[in-house]
Amino acid sequence: MLTALITAVLIAFSFKIIEQLIGLFSKHHIRFAVYYWGVLLVAVSLFIKDNYVYSLPHDFLAVLPLCLLIQLINGLIAKHSGYSPRGRFNTINFIITYPVLEEIAFRGLALPVLTRHESFGVISGLELGYGLIPRLSLAVIITAVLFAVSHLQYYRLNAESIRFMAFALSGGLFFGLVAQATESILLTIFMHISFNASAALYSITRESGPNK
Repeated sequence: MLTALITAVLIAFSFKIIEQLIGLFSKHHIRFAVYYWGVLLVAVSLFIKDNYVYSLPHDFLAVLPLCLLIQLINGLIAKHSGYSPRGRFNTINFIITYPVLEEIAFRGLALPVLTRHESFGVISGLELGYGLIPRLSLAVIITAVLFAVSHLQYYRLNAESIRFMAFALSGGLFFGLVAQATESILLTIFMHISFNASAALYSITRESGPNK
């Protein structure tokens, strides 16, 4: 159990570890740390059995109500997220690269590492949505918390970063439920990209508005 938890934590903060190591040798290449991180995650996925990275979703219809709910919430809160990527490079990474790699790390690798242990299983007696929403597990909660805390590696600790962490925590819970129920990250990648793309679009719209 402890080994699984330590592994999940290392995966959660693997981006920061990679970034720090790259910084020791080349400050210039820190900009491309996310791509080195991607290579590392793919390599790690080859050694973690029964991960959710390469599998197609199971029981899609069972999570369809939850997916529709998530998409609705995404549309409502993306406008107020405060995310504002700058430049084409950062915007592309924000919309595509980070969502894909974060889903691989947190829901594709860390989550199944934890769900293999009964200690991180479904929380007894906790059922939401009259059975329309999958049962919440301790593994989902832990990965959601790690997902939220890990967002501090992108920002400094302030009121804005706390808001980002709150969004990450809620997203981590919802995405974790879907990934655990389907044993796949295909749907969560789509929903994560959808949220980030909406947030970026709202940011661009605000900056090009009539008051600008």
